[in-house]
Amino acid sequence: MDHKPTPFPVSVYSFPTTTSSSKTLQLYEHSSAASNTPNALVFIGGLGDGPHTVPYPLALSRSLLPQSTFSVYQVRLSSSFSAFGYSSLAQDASEIRALVRHLRAKFNKQKVVLMGHSTGCQDCMYYCTKITDLTEEERVDGIILQGPVSDREALGMSVDKGQLEKSIEVARGMVIKGKKDHVIDLDEMPEGWRGSPMTAYRWLSLATKGGDDDFFSSDFSDAELEAIWGGLDTAVLILPSERDEWMPFAPAEAEGMIKRWAKFCKPGVASEFSGLIPGANHRVDNAESNPGGERWLVERVDRFLGTL
Repeated sequence: MDHKPTPFPVSVYSFPTTTSSSKTLQLYEHSSAASNTPNALVFIGGLGDGPHTVPYPLALSRSLLPQSTFSVYQVRLSSSFSAFGYSSLAQDASEIRALVRHLRAKFNKQKVVLMGHSTGCQDCMYYCTKITDLTEEERVDGIILQGPVSDREALGMSVDKGQLEKSIEVARGMVIKGKKDHVIDLDEMPEGWRGSPMTAYRWLSLATKGGDDDFFSSDFSDAELEAIWGGLDTAVLILPSERDEWMPFAPAEAEGMIKRWAKFCKPGVASEFSGLIPGANHRVDNAESNPGGERWLVERVDRFLGTL
């Protein structure tokens, strides 16, 4: 028998992408009563996600709101749902920047924490390590990385190798011809990736080593990891899922990856509460068979927020 999801209150706000633009994006607040809290936790989904496509932010809001100083928000970026193929981390970061300013200026939020799921983790890392001119009001107080996995390695696990190599070759040829922002012919894409438009730039960013989206691959050298993690000045909570179907290695190796990433962080940046979410899959949406995983995630997030 199917169970209908339990209704929950949500408030939706619009915010401008720039101070001079009329284009607006949407911000979803899980409870209007939370507006009085002084701090904000902003959830950013992965490829194909948008507000309410990942279930655990609702569990976070229900757990945090009664006693926490943080309210829970989700954001609909212009790359949300099927639009990721013609976007970029740089575009996401620009929109997140506008959101952080808006939360501080209009909602008077003192602390702002970003929580990324999957490619949302890349957004968080890009925001904190690649944008060098953030003002004080645009800086965030912490980031949470849930399900940080390598798109490049995930593609290697899930699509035909020949089709993948061909699509990369096609994309590189388009870039050489000055067509990096043009959409790849869907027939040139691997099976499973023909349902949404994908620019040559974004495909190379996702599928090749050193692409803009390539933050969490397991084959990076120490020097490459130092370049990625050593520049992070923001407190970070690292929460891979123990049974993530997109990890190309065993849970024991994932524990090692967390320690290796933390080793290259500056002292005090990587949270002691980092760890594998027990029994959880990539989206932590197997709560019925593994309710403990979601509870563990919520508890770790709560503890991390309490340290900021």
